[in-house]
Amino acid sequence: MFLILLDFFSRNPIFPSRAVPVYGLFFSFVFVVIARTIVRFIQRWLFRYGIGVHRVLLVGSGAITKEIFDDLSRPRSGYEIAAIYDKIKIQPADFPNAKTVDNLEAADAIKPAIEGIIQADSALPPDDVLSLINYANRHQITYRFVPNQFGLFATNSRVISMAGEQLIEIQRTPLEGWGRIFKRLFDVVGAGLALIVFSPVFLVVYLAIKISDPGPVIYKHHRLSRSGGGVDVYKFRSMKWRYSPGPDRPYQTAEAALAAMGRTDLVKEFQQNQKLANDPRVTRIGRLLRRTSLDELPQLLNVLKGELSMVGPRPILEEELSHYGKHSAVFLSLKPGLTGLWQISGRSDIGYEERVKLDIYYVENWNLWLDIKILIKTVSSLMHRGGAY
Repeated sequence: MFLILLDFFSRNPIFPSRAVPVYGLFFSFVFVVIARTIVRFIQRWLFRYGIGVHRVLLVGSGAITKEIFDDLSRPRSGYEIAAIYDKIKIQPADFPNAKTVDNLEAADAIKPAIEGIIQADSALPPDDVLSLINYANRHQITYRFVPNQFGLFATNSRVISMAGEQLIEIQRTPLEGWGRIFKRLFDVVGAGLALIVFSPVFLVVYLAIKISDPGPVIYKHHRLSRSGGGVDVYKFRSMKWRYSPGPDRPYQTAEAALAAMGRTDLVKEFQQNQKLANDPRVTRIGRLLRRTSLDELPQLLNVLKGELSMVGPRPILEEELSHYGKHSAVFLSLKPGLTGLWQISGRSDIGYEERVKLDIYYVENWNLWLDIKILIKTVSSLMHRGGAY
């Protein structure tokens, strides 16, 4: 409307009428961003003078209560903790300068009036919870609570109705239902196109490996897949065949192969990171393949077979699952991927614990646009040779 009015009052046409939707889309985006920035600035400025601040009664005394207390106590948070209601003896050191009440009658006497209740203590008896709800209804104020199921995240849950009751359903990952169908279509199309584009590279790499070191060109490595199942991941062989580990090989583990080469000094590094910065088992052509990540190309076949995804958590060995601790079940709810968050976030340069956190974040926050961004950044990382996977 702004553009149409501008054009209406102008003596000469500013732009062709067909361009109105294009200009409108651009200016709408700009104006929305500017408007929201201004509104937030004004809101925070008003919070400094106590205007628009919500006064709440915080219920509880545990660790979650402390976290909420610290968050709402920040300047310009938009909240003011009028009092803390706790039937258990509260620790003053955890809640400095906080007013406490041990009954709702005392909360009634607080002035100015309370505008909301936040129940952070999930262990309250049902009678106390009912009293809080009745108090909120009686005073026409909002009531919020932390669910008592440990580890319930709002982004991974939804409310459903069953037998007239409202239930909260916990989703292991957003990749359920249509999300899984879209991701599979994305994998098939992406892997199919990539195989066509890289088919000449397959031939060149095949001949280079065959000439440099006798042995199989494609190397299968057994890794964990979705729900704890196994998958044989295909890779171009980058190691000397003699020292390649495997159940049917002379050296079944990497540690045994390193010991046979007289490089026991590298065993600790491998056990800590599950890879080596300078692996003596790798051939010259193998180093080039790893640096450019061309050794990963055969995994496109795994993607077409439905064993891997284009994007996902990295395929891990069974013994690595212990590093994921309590998150192991969440990690196994998704198929591993050809690339993922940790590969574009520093790749081999980041620590193992950080890789685990990135994998768990991806599983819990998946969306198709995230996959597209990871693939784009993966291509960018390969072009800049950011290191081997």
